[in-house]
Amino acid sequence: MRAATSLEDHRLPLLGGRPAAHPAVRAGPAGHLPGGRGRIDLGLGRATAGPVADLALRRDRDVPPADDFAEQVQEVLTYFNGGFPADHPFARLNPAVGVASRPDVWILGSSGNSARMAGELGLGYAFAGFINPDGAGRALLRHGAFSAPAANGPAGGRGILSVSAVVADTDAEARRLNWSRTALMARLAHQGTKAQVPTVEEAERELSQEQKDTPTVTTDGRWPRQIAGNPQTVRDQLEQMTKATGVDEVMVQDIIADPAARAHSRALLAKALDVAAR
Repeated sequence: MRAATSLEDHRLPLLGGRPAAHPAVRAGPAGHLPGGRGRIDLGLGRATAGPVADLALRRDRDVPPADDFAEQVQEVLTYFNGGFPADHPFARLNPAVGVASRPDVWILGSSGNSARMAGELGLGYAFAGFINPDGAGRALLRHGAFSAPAANGPAGGRGILSVSAVVADTDAEARRLNWSRTALMARLAHQGTKAQVPTVEEAERELSQEQKDTPTVTTDGRWPRQIAGNPQTVRDQLEQMTKATGVDEVMVQDIIADPAARAHSRALLAKALDVAAR
């Protein structure tokens, strides 16, 4: 679910991980999805799918992987802009066939380095606040400081703050529902990709009291990794965060085991932010 302080347009975010075989593998499908009532966003990030999947997707398994993320992002942009020289191997790739527009390209990240890269390339930047909440403000402000003219699409200079949020009728119930995410993170540390989202009851048995009491709102000046509370609590928290980072859009991750509770959380959040739940 994507929530914003003002969502007047309609968006279909397509968030990909680090390009695997070639940028066209990621960018091609994005450019050819039907736009519906709005535009398509293409997010490019360094996140991996785990060591086994990384090995399977590696172009050359005999050579250690190189940190060529910046170069691959440039290839994606060149692909969309039709800027490959005539003698380049990728020159014959034509993303514009039958497509009236291209997706807006965003960089996904959780550090100042990716923020600066996105700014210098004139791209939007989506920061993973649920990974690195302490770095969110600095990174998004850094992105704004380095933003070049939006030569690579209207997303240039814009920022998105991504957060993990659970909303319930009371603060206590929201914190309780949030135990599933806390326990999942603990499971991932031991089980890797085999970990499943635990129910609240399972999480209650697995977590220590200290883990259950992890702050879910700003405490002593530190942002929480996971936001949880009643609608007003969460709205106040998001308004504080957007003001500090200068963004006007928030992307919400919600890891809630019970489908009914998850749907209720989304409805409460949409109402709290005065947007239509979709």
